[in-house]
Amino acid sequence: MSLLSQLEELQWKQLQHDEKYHKEIWVLNVQQRITHMVLHLSKYSAKLTLSALEHNTEELKKATIDSLIIVTSSTNIFNKLLSDFAVDQSEKDLSDINAFASKLLKEESFDGYEPNISMAIKVNSLTGRMCKAVESLDHLEAYPFKETLLDSLASIFRILLALACHLRIGKIEEPIENRLYSVEKNNIFFSRLGNYKSGY
Repeated sequence: MSLLSQLEELQWKQLQHDEKYHKEIWVLNVQQRITHMVLHLSKYSAKLTLSALEHNTEELKKATIDSLIIVTSSTNIFNKLLSDFAVDQSEKDLSDINAFASKLLKEESFDGYEPNISMAIKVNSLTGRMCKAVESLDHLEAYPFKETLLDSLASIFRILLALACHLRIGKIEEPIENRLYSVEKNNIFFSRLGNYKSGY
């Protein structure tokens, strides 16, 4: 499966998971849904930074996967393909997500910090921009809400893939699948709704 096909598959499966297992969020309007996702990213960006500073690799891996899930879900809210706004034209012929992540890691600059800390700080800063965007939307301020949110999501996605590569997570599809499957198993209608692993 090509890079673009893999990314689309991640989004498609995420969409089905969200629709079936998060109805309380699915029924919200677009502004409320993206605000909810920004809150999730704020939570996970804090976990990224803390686990990076504490050199807690396992927690850092978990926060990286959780953050990637939220970015994918957020992108779906905007009805955008990750391949259209988070992948440069020159990158679209890369063989798969791992090759893409490896390229992104090689291009990452760490500004004198340890790689994990540098990338966690960048995600934290970009999440702050997203918080500003949803706050400004509440106030109806003259602010480029959508552009800021999409640009930030694209940058966060690229940094998280680089971080996943640095952490040697491997194929990100597998931990994403395991994480969402574990969430689904808590639903009382799990056996009827279908699931991330075997299909919906």
